[in-house]
Amino acid sequence: MRKLSLPRKRVVVSLLGAFLVVAVVVGQFLFGRMVNEERRLIQELRTRQRVLEADIQNKSRLLQAYRSTNGEIGAYRVSLPPDQVAFYSSVERELTKNGIQVNSMKPSKPVSGNSAVQVDFVGPYYSVLSVFSDWRGMGSAVRMISVSLGADEPGKVKGTAVLESALAGGGG
Repeated sequence: MRKLSLPRKRVVVSLLGAFLVVAVVVGQFLFGRMVNEERRLIQELRTRQRVLEADIQNKSRLLQAYRSTNGEIGAYRVSLPPDQVAFYSSVERELTKNGIQVNSMKPSKPVSGNSAVQVDFVGPYYSVLSVFSDWRGMGSAVRMISVSLGADEPGKVKGTAVLESALAGGGG
């Protein structure tokens, strides 16, 4: 192995020093870029976290509203007419109570397990509206499938309504 002279040693040491300085500067630059990228990712995650927390709060409010509504619905007791005769009778009772003339009542095509009745009637318009309200508050589960109203004598309307109810016995 050959010995290096002093000027050559200085050149080699200077080159190694310059290389070391350049390596430190480049390393610091690359490290700075990595830090900035990580900061950007952290900021993005914080934004996503705020969005998700707001979504969780919203879902929690909706869940609480659902539970409260479900509790109210669960407390409401629905009664079912025991048979078709009781169902038809309660429908007709509300009509006569409001002064509505019943022209005909006949069974209608029910959905499976239910009973349906078609009622043709004539009466004052506002009395007919009262009957609709009374049917809704009749005390047993009733669904109005369809209704049609038409003009009759002055101040009166004629109409046809189809009502349906599940029966306590399950029969139709």
